[in-house]
Amino acid sequence: MAIMHPKSVFEFNSVSEEKMYHALKNQLSDNYEVFYSVVWYSKNEKNNRINSEADFIIVDKEKGFICVEVKGGEKYVHENDKYIVYNSNGEKIEKNISAYQQAENSMRYFINNYEKVYNMEYKGIYGFMAAFPNYELKEHVEEYFNQVKDVTIDVNDMNCIEQCVKKAFIYWGRKCSFLSDIFVAETRKKVCDMFKRIYAIEASKGALIEYKNKELEKINEVQNNIINLLRNYKNFAMKGAAGTGKSWIAYKMACIKGIKNNRETLLVSKSKYLSAYFKSINNISGYNNLYILSFDELLKEINQPNIKDIDYKTLKKFGVIIVDEAQDFSAEEAIFIRSLLYEDENSEFYVFYDDEQNLYRNNLDEILNDFLIDTKPYILTENLRNTKNIYEWAKIRTSLGEISFSNQIDGPEPTAVSLNTINQVIRYINQVVIGLIERDGVQEHFINIIIDDELYEDVIKQEFSFNIKNQIASSTEKFVGIFKVSEFKGMESNIIIYLHNENVEYSYKYVGLTRARFYLYDIELKQSMNN
Repeated sequence: MAIMHPKSVFEFNSVSEEKMYHALKNQLSDNYEVFYSVVWYSKNEKNNRINSEADFIIVDKEKGFICVEVKGGEKYVHENDKYIVYNSNGEKIEKNISAYQQAENSMRYFINNYEKVYNMEYKGIYGFMAAFPNYELKEHVEEYFNQVKDVTIDVNDMNCIEQCVKKAFIYWGRKCSFLSDIFVAETRKKVCDMFKRIYAIEASKGALIEYKNKELEKINEVQNNIINLLRNYKNFAMKGAAGTGKSWIAYKMACIKGIKNNRETLLVSKSKYLSAYFKSINNISGYNNLYILSFDELLKEINQPNIKDIDYKTLKKFGVIIVDEAQDFSAEEAIFIRSLLYEDENSEFYVFYDDEQNLYRNNLDEILNDFLIDTKPYILTENLRNTKNIYEWAKIRTSLGEISFSNQIDGPEPTAVSLNTINQVIRYINQVVIGLIERDGVQEHFINIIIDDELYEDVIKQEFSFNIKNQIASSTEKFVGIFKVSEFKGMESNIIIYLHNENVEYSYKYVGLTRARFYLYDIELKQSMNN
């Protein structure tokens, strides 16, 4: 069975493409990887951006790749310099170029894109095909379309797809015979990664591929099930590695307690950015019983400048307190937060933490004891945030997160570079961000730059080719967020550019690498102070 990308499709572009998808999946061996609906862009005569698409790309692990254009309807004809699909309802769809030319254009784009992305010549077979799953056409393709049978699939071939694909690779192999034996494993990996990158970039723009939507539905279902299982417990700790959904569960529980149950509820963390993000998801200003606050905001809310000289008898109390990123709090702060809880049979106190993201090296046993958590923590084990490739990358490079396992959302390998100076870093980041915005059409708010705390001040004063701010961007704002690693803990972004020293502590590196949902740039700086 072929390796399909995506592995499952919620809604196909057409019935004929659905038919082709299942034929390729079920009839090709695992020597093939198949990519469905891969977008690319061209420019018209006015230099305007035009969306294009390769219906299927078939990668033979030993030879190369072929782009396939699929045409449905009842018949496909060439009339008056137009190429027309006739549908059963009488509708007709006209194109100025043939299905073969469409597939060839896709093929040439991806060849050029490969050489641009990797700065090297593509070495392997490449070609194109057209497929007509609903009707006979193969005997007339030379007459009607000046093409050959070997690069054509019609209704009579739908039960012998692998034979047709092999013939096509043989045909194109003869056309580029000098390349046919040098499609090495590294080239195959780069080719597949190029297509996965396109998926990831499209997902990063909010145009989520449907199987990612299914995964997001699964995430919601998993988190809701966890909340339902814990609803009768009034005091517990929950431990989970990066991306296991701790903060989302904490947020959802706070909304249930404060809004649905109408109880005076506090969700507190150390991060002003995390609290601001959760408050921005829904307009919670009208709910008087729900407080989502950073620790500093909490002190202002209860009118306390610090926690050293406090009259505990006069403090504001909460019926429910939820502590997120609890490993960030000191023992003294833990005692203070616990003191804000009404101590009666109805009070509820919940703590969420990850000892592998303990950037401040706090004593977690002491902290949990001061939070008055006596039972062993519940443990979350499935990473729900990152693509499989990003999370495995983080685990291998930090030896952290081993208790959790990756989800099955496939993606490209992170882009890793090692640079010698901050000037080189800034030039590289400028190239990456401008390319994402201008070439790939990614909006600025989907991109965030995070920097090791010790490097941050050196980097923030540099000149960038785009607008930056130390804040979370909304969908209408035109700037890229830039943060210290410690500021971005608990947060995530579709695309992360992470800058760190080569000798960075693993806990910082683990946090930095695991902020990316779909695409990650991993930049190592060898000499942090050399400009």
